[in-house]
Amino acid sequence: MKKIMLNLNSYIQHTLLSRCIVLCVVLSGVFLYAQAASAATLSLTPPTGVYSVGGTFSARVVVNTGGKPINAAEGELTYNPKELQVVGVSKGGSIFSLWTIEPKYSGGKISFGGGSPSGYTGSNGTVVSITFRALGAGTPKVNFTSGSVLAADGQGTNVLSSMQGGTYTVNAATAVPEPEYIAPANTPGMPDITSSTHPDPDAWYTNTTAKLSWGLPSGVTAVRMLLDESRGTIPTNVYEPPIREKELTELEGVSYFHLQFKNADGWGKVAHYRLAVDAVRPESFDITLESGDETNPKQRLIFNAKDAGSGVAYYMVQIDGGERAKWVDEQKDGVYELPLLDPGDHTVVVEAIDHAGNGLVASISFTVEAFEAPVFTDYPSEISERIIPVVKGTTRPRAHVFVSLHKRGAGEDEVMAIEREVTANDNGEFTFVADGRLAIGSYEVTARAVDEQGAQSLLSDPISIAVQESVIKSAGATLITILSVTVPLVALIVLLILLVLYGRNRIRSLRSRVIKETLEAERSVSLEIGGVIDDINERIEALGVGRKGKITKSEIALLDAIQKEIVEVRNRVEKEVKDIERAAKS
Repeated sequence: MKKIMLNLNSYIQHTLLSRCIVLCVVLSGVFLYAQAASAATLSLTPPTGVYSVGGTFSARVVVNTGGKPINAAEGELTYNPKELQVVGVSKGGSIFSLWTIEPKYSGGKISFGGGSPSGYTGSNGTVVSITFRALGAGTPKVNFTSGSVLAADGQGTNVLSSMQGGTYTVNAATAVPEPEYIAPANTPGMPDITSSTHPDPDAWYTNTTAKLSWGLPSGVTAVRMLLDESRGTIPTNVYEPPIREKELTELEGVSYFHLQFKNADGWGKVAHYRLAVDAVRPESFDITLESGDETNPKQRLIFNAKDAGSGVAYYMVQIDGGERAKWVDEQKDGVYELPLLDPGDHTVVVEAIDHAGNGLVASISFTVEAFEAPVFTDYPSEISERIIPVVKGTTRPRAHVFVSLHKRGAGEDEVMAIEREVTANDNGEFTFVADGRLAIGSYEVTARAVDEQGAQSLLSDPISIAVQESVIKSAGATLITILSVTVPLVALIVLLILLVLYGRNRIRSLRSRVIKETLEAERSVSLEIGGVIDDINERIEALGVGRKGKITKSEIALLDAIQKEIVEVRNRVEKEVKDIERAAKS
């Protein structure tokens, strides 16, 4: 019984383990199936094909969403430009209406990036269509190098699981043998066909009506002709009696007019006249910028023109309203390199012209941005005129820096501005040293840089440098200024002192002379007055003796008055003399 129970337990355990394994396998399969069902792919279709050298073929980039909705996809393909040439990349019929990366091609690369707000679910959704031209025999390959497919899950999950390119076979072009027609003996020679509307059989024309004519040699009894697309067809439409001209209408593309003469010995050699007509302008033409660097002044444009008729022969390019210039795409890659452009807005207008002269115009506008301005990091705000100024700054590594030194308020005979070119080192540091000492004044310094690609910077903020007199020269000038004022002043003071001393001496001498002369005058006047008084007294005595003492009182009173007056005069004279002496002494 115990053995039976052990066997039963072992059986149950084995059964449960087996079922668990089966369940795990089933769940894993379901999980893997769910994962596979939600995986998306990008592929090129058709992935293979056989073509001839010089021929064209188209391939589509398609997306398989694996049953789940997506709303964006992007990718990049590569090819050998020596084996294949991209004629054009078209968005026609694409499942996407918005483009984060405009479809473009250059140098063996094709890139695209698009999306749709409404999303897409399907197994054969066209993203872009590419038209190739086979350049040489071989097995050229077109491979995906990167890609992504984003699910419409609100998170932008990349659900791309695989990418498949294409491998194509290109065979050497084989000439189609023309039908061999051997004209019987003595039949007419090959007709000489001319055209007034399409005179050059190798050229393309827009005129859809051609007028052809030929001469009829003697003996020609009938002609036969035919118009088709083959080079060597034997004509079948007979005109008898023969005609000398023919008008062909509604021509399109390349066709051949075949003409043959007949005489009594039979039909002669056949003439084949090529007629190439393209009356339709190119189907589409768009221009894109190759570079994403807006500061690059050497921008390159990608011309993508499609013309199913005669093909694009050349382009007429007009830059910023200038003269139109002819450009032939000899490399067949559609890459046009613009001349060096200054920072600012630019517009390029291009006309794609096919071999028949039909044109289609496209234009593109873009802006070349100036990069950040140089920054001055070390400079003197004030400097002596005896010192040469040095200015340091930073900009892009190895850029050429044009430093401008401008003197404010410079006169006509002075240098208004000096510009010097210096080169920044690998760290972007540059140093500007003036050629020599600067004259006294105020200077403004600015800088503009041009990097290795030729891109220009913005103009830097200006800095100011004041150049002043040196300390020694300033002190000397101050001393000279002081001496120029002091010395004359001291000399003037000394002169005044000398003049005062001289004046005082002169005054003292004059005063002494005045006093001396005054005293002498006083003595002389006193003597004269005394003599007058004595003379009067003598005359009075003589008068009294002569009159025997009979002098009247009135006469005596008169004489007394005269003596008194004389005394007063003498007193006044003495007083004035004393006043003069006091004045002279003071």
